[in-house]
Amino acid sequence: MKLNENIKNFRTFRGIKQQELADALGRSKSVISNWERGENSPDLESCEKMCRIFEVTPNELFGWDENKEYMEWLKNSHKLELELVDMENQKKELEKRIRRYYQLMPTVRKKK
Repeated sequence: MKLNENIKNFRTFRGIKQQELADALGRSKSVISNWERGENSPDLESCEKMCRIFEVTPNELFGWDENKEYMEWLKNSHKLELELVDMENQKKELEKRIRRYYQLMPTVRKKK
């Protein structure tokens, strides 16, 4: 992974908004956005501060080593996404069966 992707991924992993990271680093939100898009790169001082904020090593921030905690979180989040897709498919199938049931069910009329 590239530095810009890692900044965004670790920020998201830690539940930090761009504005919060910008405030912590004394930067603007647009600077953080530019870093995450790869339009600019942070200086070393900002990288050092981000390592402390994200609780990662410089090697992890730069993508030279994997952060085990992040990789576990990523794996679990992918599992959850798959489970949500499966649940959505089950919901659609159930709705389809309910519609079919009501189509086949004789109409009940009120007696006057």
